[in-house]
Amino acid sequence: MAMADTLIALGCVKFSPHEPFLYASGLKGPIYCDNRKILSHVAARELVAQLFTDMVKEWQSEGLEFDAVAGLATAGIPHATLLADRLKCPMIYIRSSAKEHGAKNQLEGDIKPGMRLLLIEDLVNQASSLEKACLAARQVETVPVGALAIVDYKMPQAIKILSNQGLVLKSLATFEDLVLAAERQQMFDQKAKDILMAWHNNPTQWSSDNSQRPT
Repeated sequence: MAMADTLIALGCVKFSPHEPFLYASGLKGPIYCDNRKILSHVAARELVAQLFTDMVKEWQSEGLEFDAVAGLATAGIPHATLLADRLKCPMIYIRSSAKEHGAKNQLEGDIKPGMRLLLIEDLVNQASSLEKACLAARQVETVPVGALAIVDYKMPQAIKILSNQGLVLKSLATFEDLVLAAERQQMFDQKAKDILMAWHNNPTQWSSDNSQRPT
């Protein structure tokens, strides 16, 4: 819960049950988590790096093997860099789409066929970014072997996508963790919590039902 409490304390998490946020996926939702604020706070930045490092080492003890850390552009890149420094391992990054000029790369760095990649993302909602990253990695004959995220909403669609990609995702905080941390700070009442849980249970239907609400 340390990460969830930190995100709440920094003001990274916003709840707006009655004026939902519009996400990159096109869906609407009552929560927005701006993890980029972490980068401006030394203690929070170091906390993410340390928790990621501890998680990776435990995972390695269970058999995880990888050749490089791969940050997803843009928000995953700084955390991938800090993690790679602590692990003393190579680091690359993956663009959301290939460049339209130059070498037209989507993966940037010293890329070698067969390289096993540990993907780093800041937040997973519908997992579309991780899906695109996996597909891009395989196109250049590299192998995604796992993923880390600061926050994972654990959405039904995301779970399905990760399963289809054969990708195990570990996170420092979940949607449930954020809700519990916010409750401790009395950030919303029971009615607002019910709205949050209804969205989490069926985000597509909730978005459709609330499509006319202002954003």
